[in-house]
Amino acid sequence: MGMILRKAKRISLAIGQINPTVGDFEGNARKICSFLEQAEKTGSDLVVFPELAVCGYPVWDLANKSGFVDRGLRAVAQIANSTRNKRITAIFGFIDRSEKGSKKNHNSLAVVRGGRVVLKQAKTLLPTYDVFLEEIFFLRAKTHKTFSFNGTKVGPCICEDLWDDDYATKPGRLLKQKGAQVLVNLSASPYSDSGVGRRIEVICRKAAEYGLWVIYVNQVGGQDDLIFDGRSCVVAPNGKMTFVAPPFQEGLFYTTIDLNKKSRTLFIQRSKKTSSFVRIKEVYDALVLGLADYIRKNGFRNVVVGLSGGIDSALVAALACDALGSKFVIGAALPGPYSSKRSFEDARLMARKLGIEFRVKSIMSQYEHFMNATIAEKRKRGAPIREKRSISVAMENLQARLRGLQLMYISNDEGALLLTTGNKSELAMGYSTLYGDMCGGLSVIGDVYKTDVYRLARYRNSISPVIPLSIFSKAPSAELRPNQKDQDSLPPYSVLDRILYHYIEKNQSANEIVRTLRPKRITARTIRRVLTTVDHNEYKRRQLPPALRITEKAWFGRRMPITNEFDI
Repeated sequence: MGMILRKAKRISLAIGQINPTVGDFEGNARKICSFLEQAEKTGSDLVVFPELAVCGYPVWDLANKSGFVDRGLRAVAQIANSTRNKRITAIFGFIDRSEKGSKKNHNSLAVVRGGRVVLKQAKTLLPTYDVFLEEIFFLRAKTHKTFSFNGTKVGPCICEDLWDDDYATKPGRLLKQKGAQVLVNLSASPYSDSGVGRRIEVICRKAAEYGLWVIYVNQVGGQDDLIFDGRSCVVAPNGKMTFVAPPFQEGLFYTTIDLNKKSRTLFIQRSKKTSSFVRIKEVYDALVLGLADYIRKNGFRNVVVGLSGGIDSALVAALACDALGSKFVIGAALPGPYSSKRSFEDARLMARKLGIEFRVKSIMSQYEHFMNATIAEKRKRGAPIREKRSISVAMENLQARLRGLQLMYISNDEGALLLTTGNKSELAMGYSTLYGDMCGGLSVIGDVYKTDVYRLARYRNSISPVIPLSIFSKAPSAELRPNQKDQDSLPPYSVLDRILYHYIEKNQSANEIVRTLRPKRITARTIRRVLTTVDHNEYKRRQLPPALRITEKAWFGRRMPITNEFDI
């Protein structure tokens, strides 16, 4: 006679919202085991960790390197063994071997208790949009399994398996048909400023659609250009959220699921004004986390920032200080022939307010030497000497490249990571110089529009006034020729950023953008000029350092051919 399982009235749940590092199997496993031990001591029944928590996410081609997979499987065995003589059940993500003959493996999860693996489940839905390329590296699951937990059937699944609207297969529905009362979803869902709300909407809607409790556990931390916000949550069968973990924070978070009682809804009310403030604060927190993790996980100790006295470099320097601490940030001013005294003083004042080391590396003598040598060489071969009549684009770019040369020398000489300071608006329009201001190991604000740069800087000053007010009041300028202003060659940023948002984020056509922005009195001519310029500068962006992703369409997720005759 089989044992009769009583339906559990309550589940004491621990959510292991961890920040893993790709390939750090020992460190990741140690963290999982530590959180598991803490959850056991607090009397938790179940502890859940994110997608691919054992190896980190994303792993790209590492997913199919045998040594990488073997290391992960050894870590799985170690974690399973740590549950011996414990009452707790743990669920975590790892890469599992596929059947023989296949070159691909499975993005899987393991359920462990009592010292052994009691269930493995592979991911079914493999996304291939935006930054996700999973079908290239993984195999789909063919079966869907449930397991019994204190008398309750639990259906485990992984990330996209819950985002099933556009797929014929519905893993949540299949698990419901198999008797699941609780759906556990392990995720590694990257942050974007406009994507968080949609993510929460989908989780709540799917819980109500399938009539299941949903436990959603998301990764937190930075991995290359991606930033994961955590925000793990629990949603009741009525589609109401009952628990949410804090964003951008690693930790072990506890909650209780009462299966027999009507859930109490967690209400989060925001006014439009508060929502706008929260958005900017979260973008700032995301950039700090992404920058800190990129530096820490790649073994750097300090960074160098070129301080121009403008708003972009000021914001990057502030972010660097908040991510690392002031003593690990070097600020370098690189005055040239057309640099204003005001900008230099703003850069120096900014460094003093932040408490960072400030160096002055003038490019004047290098620039003059290069130009004199160029003029002499042209005179010798009888070529036209345009340099004496006007300032060319080549002469402007030379200044930027000489600055890049100085900054890269500091980086190489002292092992400091050079942070580029170009914003998304400039990069979209090609308003940047290859091997000049694009030099560096990480583009901190390369996915931040110029108008948001100002908003982020004002937010940072609301914490403490580290960015001089004079930086906010002056017109943006590269200062590569006398009295130069960005708007000499670009539309006002308030106009430009509207156009770019609809073209890049919303992927709208020229005609659609014209119709959308006509009420804003933005002309069709301006719109078409901007779109053409964006497309013609793809070759520059292809050589951009990794850019921290905070929007729904960052440069890595926008794949456009360089050689392209299509006229937008």
